[in-house]
Amino acid sequence: MEETIRKAEQKDIKKLESFLLEANVNADGIADSINYYSLLETKTGGLKACIGIEPVNGVGLLRSFVISEGTTQVQIMLLFDRVIRIAESNHLESLYLVTNKESAVAFFNKIGFERVEEIPPTLYNNQHFENVTHVDNAIVMKMKVGNVDNS
Repeated sequence: MEETIRKAEQKDIKKLESFLLEANVNADGIADSINYYSLLETKTGGLKACIGIEPVNGVGLLRSFVISEGTTQVQIMLLFDRVIRIAESNHLESLYLVTNKESAVAFFNKIGFERVEEIPPTLYNNQHFENVTHVDNAIVMKMKVGNVDNS
């Protein structure tokens, strides 16, 4: 079955919210940041995977990373590539993510994320960030985006 990776649009809000709720993932705020979502869609229009960014004062917080069974590693990498391009086009300086799975750290390292201890104060005022960092063993990771000088 042929599948497509594309940027989400306003018309995708309800479908994306349903997909996330079915996966037991918080769908709050999706409508506000729908233009920051990347979708993997089946030929018939069903969602197979998604990832989004919640923009917060010049940085982005990755959220709603959901993949269905049968999603390939290549598709996951293409999905991440698309969402990183979305971050670049919106001039976000960095992307942050929070995971509590040590096994996911190696995967995120391959994409370009690194563990960090220093977190911008603006993220502490973000409801989603606050919720996800209160889980046991929360690991915060960061990736510089775009043409930002890494020195």
